[in-house]
Amino acid sequence: MGRLNRYILKNAALSIGGLVIFACCVLLLERLLRIFEIVSNTTNPGGAATYMIVNLLPYYLGMAVPIALLLGTIITVDKLSKSSELTAALGAGVSLFHMTKPFIWLAVFLAGITLFVEGNLQPVGRYKYRQTLDVVKQQSFTAALREGTFTEVGARTFFAGTDGKDGSIGPIFIYETVDEADGTEGYRITTAGIGEIKVLENTSSSAPILNLKEGRGFQVMDRILSGQYGFGGAAIAGAASVSDYRIRGDDEREMTSLELFANRNGNVTQTIDKNTNNATLHLRISKSVLLLILPFIAVPFGLNYGRNPSSAGIFVGVVFLVSLQKALEFGQSLGAAGKVPPWLGIWGIIIVVAIFAGLLFRKSAFKMGQPPLTSFSQWIGHIKGEIIGSIRKLSRDKRASRNV
Repeated sequence: MGRLNRYILKNAALSIGGLVIFACCVLLLERLLRIFEIVSNTTNPGGAATYMIVNLLPYYLGMAVPIALLLGTIITVDKLSKSSELTAALGAGVSLFHMTKPFIWLAVFLAGITLFVEGNLQPVGRYKYRQTLDVVKQQSFTAALREGTFTEVGARTFFAGTDGKDGSIGPIFIYETVDEADGTEGYRITTAGIGEIKVLENTSSSAPILNLKEGRGFQVMDRILSGQYGFGGAAIAGAASVSDYRIRGDDEREMTSLELFANRNGNVTQTIDKNTNNATLHLRISKSVLLLILPFIAVPFGLNYGRNPSSAGIFVGVVFLVSLQKALEFGQSLGAAGKVPPWLGIWGIIIVVAIFAGLLFRKSAFKMGQPPLTSFSQWIGHIKGEIIGSIRKLSRDKRASRNV
């Protein structure tokens, strides 16, 4: 590897790596608010939130890598152009394709990572996130009985007062819906002056138990009081019967790429349609192949030759990538619905993008004309000038009318 390629590779790696981290943080911000809201009712909110975030990282990494590669390449080439380093290298006889090699090496490296992340870490992480979310929603009594708060857990609604002493809580109010076998519906109300939570560590489930003292109970069936009683002490089991989450594989997005490949004929998992299975598999592979094409689009988008600086590459690149992502999702939906072969909805778009990238790079590397986005920048500048001119003319007309 020559000194020039090492220099370009270093700058590109720093730009792309920084953008990957930045994009993951930005994408996680909105989800973090929802996660904190969900885990706020648990006994271990920090641990639950951390586990959920870790399992979400592969999903957001898959979204961040393509945009980081595209924008990082555009920014690096733009810096080389504005500093006249690109012009000097071209004048010394170094071809644009030779200077594109570092970006291709990075694309190959990121394509391998994406293939592994999309095919293994992301499906398993998605399942574990959903599993954790299900466990969090099945709140234990410890989380439910926050003082001064109504909390619904299953068929029960709890309220704990703030008058408890020595670690106890109270008074306690519990409302529970009741459905009899004969179809009779009603509700049961339990109140107690004192409540105390105990965790039985020696049991198989370590379930929290709510001990009630000095309480009364009422039961109403079909709007008729059918029973009332008082008690000096009672116990209600907490999270002992938390149900296990379903096994992984009911959703094609939770299956690894090897599992999708094994099920391509629909013989392994009957719950997933064959077209849906294959469309998902093709989409995952296509995302890795797309990374190999992006340098041949991003390098021309970042070109400018000093006298005609342009910042349109970033804007056009983001619009292009978002539109491409939506097109791939649309192609996947067509393949999953059986309207087109699963491979055609994905690879047809990839082939079109590859042809576009080849023509764009050929024009930039071998014809040495104006950068592809120069005319676009001039068009935007023309529109900007027209708008500013119209505003100035309107201001002059208003001043003239006032003088009259």
